[in-house]
Amino acid sequence: MKAFVGSLSNFFKLNTEQTDFNFDETKRRLLIPIYQREYKWTDDKIISLISDIKRRDKFLGNVILDESEGCYEIVDGQQRITTCFITLMCLFNSYSGHVREQQSILNLMKPYNDTYILQNDSVGDYLSDPAEQIHINILPNNDVYYQNESFIRASSTIADFILSLQTQECVHEFKQKLLDCQFLVLINDNHNHTRPVEQLFLDINEKAQLLEVEDIFKGHCFENYNDEDHNNLRNIWVELKKCGMNFMKFGFEDTSQYIYLYLLEQDDSSIPENLTISGRHYLEGKTMDDTEKLLNDMISYGNAVVNFYKHINQDDYRFSDLCTNSHEYRNTDDHKMLKHMCSEMLLAKAQYPKLPLMYFIYSISTNNLLRSEFTHPQFKKIITNLYIYASLIALNGGRKSKQIIDHSVRDALIDIPISISSVIDAVKTLRNDKVSEFVMANSYKFEPLSFIYSVMDYYVPNDNWIKGKYSRALGYNLEHFIIPDNRRSRITWKDENETFPFSLSQTISSKNKKKALNFLIIDDQLNEQIEHDDIVSKISAIKTWYMIPTHNLPKHINAIIVYIENMPEYMTLMNLKGTNALHTDIENAYNSFVETYFSDVSQQNVLLILQDLFKASFANG
Repeated sequence: MKAFVGSLSNFFKLNTEQTDFNFDETKRRLLIPIYQREYKWTDDKIISLISDIKRRDKFLGNVILDESEGCYEIVDGQQRITTCFITLMCLFNSYSGHVREQQSILNLMKPYNDTYILQNDSVGDYLSDPAEQIHINILPNNDVYYQNESFIRASSTIADFILSLQTQECVHEFKQKLLDCQFLVLINDNHNHTRPVEQLFLDINEKAQLLEVEDIFKGHCFENYNDEDHNNLRNIWVELKKCGMNFMKFGFEDTSQYIYLYLLEQDDSSIPENLTISGRHYLEGKTMDDTEKLLNDMISYGNAVVNFYKHINQDDYRFSDLCTNSHEYRNTDDHKMLKHMCSEMLLAKAQYPKLPLMYFIYSISTNNLLRSEFTHPQFKKIITNLYIYASLIALNGGRKSKQIIDHSVRDALIDIPISISSVIDAVKTLRNDKVSEFVMANSYKFEPLSFIYSVMDYYVPNDNWIKGKYSRALGYNLEHFIIPDNRRSRITWKDENETFPFSLSQTISSKNKKKALNFLIIDDQLNEQIEHDDIVSKISAIKTWYMIPTHNLPKHINAIIVYIENMPEYMTLMNLKGTNALHTDIENAYNSFVETYFSDVSQQNVLLILQDLFKASFANG
């Protein structure tokens, strides 16, 4: 093991000329291997580092290198090293037109040949050829962990910082302080007589809590593996890392969260986020076989979910890889609704409610026997109940407590032999528990309200199936039923004798316009047709519209209309039609109707009616 302290300028040159630097002159590259984590420093961390450097030349901490064939692999310090290297690039660009200054920086970035000294296997050659400017240039096919945006953001942040220095004198002073910054460099140069460098990395950082969950987890994996199997472990880790990055499309923050949530669902919801229980890490004491099985299971789980998501985004996908008889339903619209529900669950912001779905997809994708017995109607029931369960948690604010993590679906899927009816019972129980807790809130945006009203209007109890969904993509939108969505809350009173506009009380309007009681979900064409009409005209138009195609009003529309039609204030408005009443009398009566409808007692009554109607949807199934 070599250890020495040296400046950043000597570090990037891999300087062998000074006695205090012990680099091997045959090594002419610094390499961030593909199994290392992605570049992910935030703007705050970047600004904090370069601002500190501006104030003084700075000690930049430990760098751990592993001596490899033709290069040094960076095990610890890649975030700092990459940030400093991008800073050199930005300094090069700031000296545009100053050839000698640019060449001096290029001599650090390319000290030995035409290749940049710092290489990164997860993005390939990420800097353009030097001209007057150097740019981030990551090819999509080389961007294994989707880092292009992070690199571009970092370079932009640093370039802005250098621009803020204003004078060339300040820029030059900053450059010199950067080059004078020092690292403590630790090099593992004898693999036969020292512990693996990843274990050294873990020992130095874990106790100081400088690492993320992912890094500590990886370090313990290397501890559990024999030295001669480390190359195999690195390949496995790359595949796991890809899963973690792919899960970011499902709202996962990073690979750390992927590992943590996998263990919460698979093992124990009491595991803390640092994966350490009573001072003992989750992986401590596990054999190499146990560790490898866990990693491969994590990869299999991730690949199953990612592939499923790819499938449901394909127009011709009909779930035939998961259900033996899905081909029988290929000409129905079932698959469209199934895809919608699955996609909505996977892309939801709340993570815990989607875990049962992910485990179910993983189980059915990897179990040939289960797939051979599984039918399309059973699949529909499971997905529908999971969708209702997850949506109701989201309505509740998507609680983050680990206590909502459910293991009943997992338990039903690991029983031997697996009983599909037990899985269906488990998801129905999940659904029923959340339905029993449902409380209709005073205010919703379109998506949660469309879920509630879709269940009311389209749920088929005997099949556990939602046969339709209100969505903007299908031509549905919110109708501001009582208070119109215009600046002055103007109503158009329509009568057989005359039509005239008036405005509602602004006090009542601004307070109640966005409340759930003000919204129906209706067809866009109907929405445009009734626009700002008075409530009596709207109800007449809605009844006429639905009489022709369905002969039935949707339940949520009918519930609100029935309530309104029983209000004395509404009867007054009806009686004013065709009477040539004074405009002021109509306006006063209308404002009285609106004020009564949105009174505290009335709101509570309507919300209870809608709440009971939602729960009644599940009475027979």
